[in-house]
Amino acid sequence: MLCVLVLHECNLFAQSRKTDTINYTTEGSGTYYAHIADANKINNNPEVKDSTQKIAVGPYGIHSQRINTPYAIDPIIPAQMVGEPLTKLYSGLVKVGYGNYNMPYGEVWYNNLRSKEYAYGIHMKHLSSTSTLKDYGNSSFSDNELGLYGKKFLKEHTLLGNFDYNRNVVHFYGYDPVLHRLEKDETVQRFNLFTAGAELQSHYTKPERFNHDIRLSYYNLMDLYKSSENNINANGFVQTAIQGELLKVNAGVDYYNYKTKTDTTNNTIITLNPNFIATGEKYRASIGITAAVDVQPSSSKFYFYPNVELSYNIFEDIIIPYAGVTGGLKKNSFKSLTDENPFVLSALQTKNSNTKYELFGGLRGTLSSKIAYTTRVSYASVNNMALYVNDYEQLLQNRFGVIYDNAEVLNVRGEVSYQAREKLRINIRGDYFNYKMENEIRAWFKPQVKFTLSGNYNLKDKIVVKADLFYIDSQYAKIITEDAFGKQTITAKELKGVFDANIGVEYRYTKKLGFFVNLNNIAAQRYNRWYKYPTQKFGFMAGLSYSF
Repeated sequence: MLCVLVLHECNLFAQSRKTDTINYTTEGSGTYYAHIADANKINNNPEVKDSTQKIAVGPYGIHSQRINTPYAIDPIIPAQMVGEPLTKLYSGLVKVGYGNYNMPYGEVWYNNLRSKEYAYGIHMKHLSSTSTLKDYGNSSFSDNELGLYGKKFLKEHTLLGNFDYNRNVVHFYGYDPVLHRLEKDETVQRFNLFTAGAELQSHYTKPERFNHDIRLSYYNLMDLYKSSENNINANGFVQTAIQGELLKVNAGVDYYNYKTKTDTTNNTIITLNPNFIATGEKYRASIGITAAVDVQPSSSKFYFYPNVELSYNIFEDIIIPYAGVTGGLKKNSFKSLTDENPFVLSALQTKNSNTKYELFGGLRGTLSSKIAYTTRVSYASVNNMALYVNDYEQLLQNRFGVIYDNAEVLNVRGEVSYQAREKLRINIRGDYFNYKMENEIRAWFKPQVKFTLSGNYNLKDKIVVKADLFYIDSQYAKIITEDAFGKQTITAKELKGVFDANIGVEYRYTKKLGFFVNLNNIAAQRYNRWYKYPTQKFGFMAGLSYSF
């Protein structure tokens, strides 16, 4: 600091931790340099004195000693699946009823109860009518059945056997009783059928083993006019897995002997059908071939048919397209013909129908857990298709002969089924046929359209309702007329189609006792299934059932 002293007073201040004031009085003149000495900081840190007294800890040790603590383990009982209680079974069931047209009905079933070793049972049935249709002859009939069956459960096999007897009586009522007065015995036909069979099924769990199903059957059929037929049929299959795929071989030998008053026919059909079946996540392919030998008394014919079917699951079993080609030899025997038309002649010409090929394709799948559907279109070439025609050499012309013709057959089919557990079941099916005959002008007695709707409703297992609605399109019968010069003219007579319904209701009063009512042909339409053979109109039957 520079101070100029000219009779002035200069005050100097110095500052330390404590503020002090220093007064200086200077007199004189001249130059003076004033300075302040450096201040020293007091650097004293605070200290804390611990007044706690530390106590010395002496040495210590642990004396270990075992204490017995026994523990008893309670066993855990394994969990068991608790299923629903078994439904009580009854050994027998009897149904009896009575309907209009003087129609008694009775049926009996008797079976053993649950068994892991065997099963057996018996079945008997009777249904008859003594009615006569207006403007027609005696149309009474009688159906009687007796059946015995048994099963023996082995370790890896099941052995089955059966014996059946059927006695069926019909009358050739297709005539005008005003023009022809005939006694009942003059128009009667009676069939007696004895059937026996045995079967051996395997139940191997490993697919690599040779699972098999072998069947042997015999029947004897006799009618009232000294015609008879004996048949022995042995058939079955063997299958095994090869590298995850399935090889299945079907084989069969079918022999029958047909005797009439004037002739005897023998025929044997031998078939061999190997198939290779491959399946994947989306596809299934079955590829095979069928070889058949038609052994006749005079000669034998060999046939080969493709047997191929391919399918592909496009989307979760909803849409499954499929296609294939097949063929086969069908036996037309006295039994098969009389099963379809009981009004045929006792002496028939029998030929085997040869389906040279059948091309088919369609869609199938499930729309939900309750609805399934199937569509199918097929085109087949058939040699020796059996057709029924009235025998115009007889006076009444009310019995049928069999003729054979080659045909090209187109079939379009659709089917939808609905099932809600055991409560409701509905099934709808429709078929369209188109026949292109080689010689005949029509496919006699073969309708172009058939439609059926069937349903079953179970209301709390107390009331069961069954219904069937059906439509059968027009059919055609072969009419042969002859003029005075002996010239024959063939025309096709149309038999009108029919739409009708059947309804049945069962009321289960208790688990043992029930009552039923069946209403047939509700529209009360009399239509001809065969030419000159109309059906009965409205039918009614009521009865009861009892379990024991």
